[in-house]
Amino acid sequence: MRKILIFVCVQSFILSGVNAQSVYELSFSVPNGTGNISYNALFVDYLDGKGNVRLRFAAPGSTDSLLADFAVQEEFAEPGALCSGEDLLFYKLQNPRFIESTDPAVILPAYFCFKKEPLTGLYEPLGIANSQNDCIANINKFSAVALKTQNEITKEYVLTYFKAYEPFYRSLFVTNNAKALTNSERNVKLYLLFVANVTDAEIGIADRKNMTEAISFFGKIKDFLGISAFIYDTVTGRDFNKEKVLNKINTFLTPAPNDIVIFYYSGHGFRQPRDGRPGPYMDMRDLVIDKKKKYLENALSSEDIVQQIRKKGARLNLILTDCCNDNVTSTNPMATDPAIVPKKGFGLNWSVQNCRDLFLNAMPTTILAAAASPYQLGISNPQFGGYFSTLFRNAVETHLGFSKTKVTWDSVFAQTKQQTEFKASRTWCNVQKTIKCNRQMPYVNIMYGRF
Repeated sequence: MRKILIFVCVQSFILSGVNAQSVYELSFSVPNGTGNISYNALFVDYLDGKGNVRLRFAAPGSTDSLLADFAVQEEFAEPGALCSGEDLLFYKLQNPRFIESTDPAVILPAYFCFKKEPLTGLYEPLGIANSQNDCIANINKFSAVALKTQNEITKEYVLTYFKAYEPFYRSLFVTNNAKALTNSERNVKLYLLFVANVTDAEIGIADRKNMTEAISFFGKIKDFLGISAFIYDTVTGRDFNKEKVLNKINTFLTPAPNDIVIFYYSGHGFRQPRDGRPGPYMDMRDLVIDKKKKYLENALSSEDIVQQIRKKGARLNLILTDCCNDNVTSTNPMATDPAIVPKKGFGLNWSVQNCRDLFLNAMPTTILAAAASPYQLGISNPQFGGYFSTLFRNAVETHLGFSKTKVTWDSVFAQTKQQTEFKASRTWCNVQKTIKCNRQMPYVNIMYGRF
């Protein structure tokens, strides 16, 4: 049954949940001679392995408040390092510069450290460290930790750490008021057809997670943009078969020329040996009841789906496949100790203009994005789903945020590819942490024009 979310006028839009862009205020003290230097820090996580820290403090012997800026890079403890088994995540503070002041020649923190909480599985701020070899016992703990909500990120609060002329402040409070939607833009509908092998014993739990997260995410985008409707349908369970998918493509996906169509597959995939095209084939068998069916006769080519959907004439088409792209006998690794780190987050406001640049761009665009390149596997996790799906959503949210301008789908998928490859290379595929998962680099083809 298809489901429709119609436009409702709202006063505000709250982004919340695990792995949303987040802002923390952190306090700590560092010994200096016979006393301590007290620091307050604003930490902004951009969800792309990077971030920003603003550090406010008074130098010894002075009452003047100083402000330092750092770029932040996410780092994992190297395998075999002293603290690699302590569930720590490090953020390296680099490229320090002082805002409207000179360097006071004091020692500045080298790393912020987050630790995985056993009860929630979320990584939360722990303290500061000098290196990745500082284990929990040697880390200088934060004296106060506050996850900031959108309501707390006011003009007055942001001016504590940023100047009114800086891009961070201006993006939040000056330049985030794009013009109202035109009638044509307001009438846009967003169609989502999600095909998921949720009953599969090996990957079904991850496929279901991909599906529920995608429905929620694209629903938020519809609400934020203010377009007329988000219309979605699913093919799962007993309906999971080739004929049902083709029927849904023909009867459910009926876009107008200015609409958006998203076809999303999550399940098993493989390469057809005689087809040299890069996109994977989607295995439409329910392996519990269809195992004896021939796989080639019960599969759909993602490359063929692209052409079918493109001919429908929508302005924006996204064909997303979170599956393997290797031999049919291979299967998705299910990582139990993933390198994707879940953290709390209420999320910063999205940029109206960035959202329009991606989803309401006048240039007709069709994108095929596969979780893995030819002869690679797609990694999943039971808690958050597929690496590709999770990091794609992160990339979209990063590009909808204040830290980006003049955003494009090219840059969204560049981040998706970089982060997927990096996280996959840092992931163990067995409980003993002796086997690394395969290399995973998403395949992406962006096509412009209607046909």
